[in-house]
Amino acid sequence: MGKIIFSLLKIINFLRDNRVGFSKKLLFFIPIIYLLLPFDLIVDFFPLAGQLDDVAVFILMWPVLRSLLSKYDNRYPGSSEKSGNKREQDAIDIDGKDYKIE
Repeated sequence: MGKIIFSLLKIINFLRDNRVGFSKKLLFFIPIIYLLLPFDLIVDFFPLAGQLDDVAVFILMWPVLRSLLSKYDNRYPGSSEKSGNKREQDAIDIDGKDYKIE
C-alpha cells in the first residue's frame, strides 16, 4: 500500500513540476483521454474487442510512463541522470591522497 501511495505522489509531483515539459506531462493523460473519448480504433459495440483496444493503450503506454518516472528526480532543481551520476562519482573519488589518517 505504501508503494502505491509513493508512486501516486511521484506522479503528482511530476505533473506539477515546472521543469518537466508539457509534452511529457501530456503522455500521462493520453490513456485517460483515449478511454473517455467516444472514438476508438475498435468500436465498443463489439463485445470484448471494443474494450480490448482501451486496455491495449494502457499496456502500450505503461513502459513509457514508467521510464519517465524512473528518470524523474524531484529532490534537486535541475537534476538529471548526469547530475545524479556526478554526485555518486564525487563520493567514490575520495582516496588516501585526499585526507590524512592519524
